[in-house]
Amino acid sequence: MSSLVKLRSRAQITLPKEAVKMLNLKEGDTLSIEVDKGKVIITPVAVIPKDELWAWSPKIRRAIEEGRREAKQRNLKEYDSVEGLWNDLNVAETED
Repeated sequence: MSSLVKLRSRAQITLPKEAVKMLNLKEGDTLSIEVDKGKVIITPVAVIPKDELWAWSPKIRRAIEEGRREAKQRNLKEYDSVEGLWNDLNVAETED
């Protein structure tokens, strides 16, 4: 998709409705603006509160992806108790 827009006062532009729809944007969304080799790249982003950044650490992301793979393959482990789950998690944590 390609569209022409005009730069307005205070360096503002309006994104074409088609682009907004294609990107599933809504008022209040955050966009990243990058200039690369004479081009402006606009990317929708999600801002994560600092106290939730732990969930995006590589270790947690790997664990989530591993869980997704296991669920897809129906290769899930069952636990008889919460204690068993916690023991397994603590062992895995010390191995990293």
